[in-house]
Amino acid sequence: MGESLETIATALVGFLNAEIMAPGYTIGPADRLEQAGVDSMALLKVLLFVEREFGFWIPDEDLVPDNVATVTALAGYVVRRRSAE
Repeated sequence: MGESLETIATALVGFLNAEIMAPGYTIGPADRLEQAGVDSMALLKVLLFVEREFGFWIPDEDLVPDNVATVTALAGYVVRRRSAE
């Protein structure tokens, strides 16, 4: 608990680049996930990572562009959820 947005974004970028992105293609915190090729199956892997690393599942109703368009947006969502607990 208490991780910063930057720390969470770094963890998410690390996961995406290690587990999702093709070799030679990287994603940064401000890159749009959909434009980078993160499809629904890859997003599911990201959601599982969030659950494992940060201790909660993101409900379907929160899977809106404002929350998952970029790594930074997703990290912001994680920070908000964790501070509300």
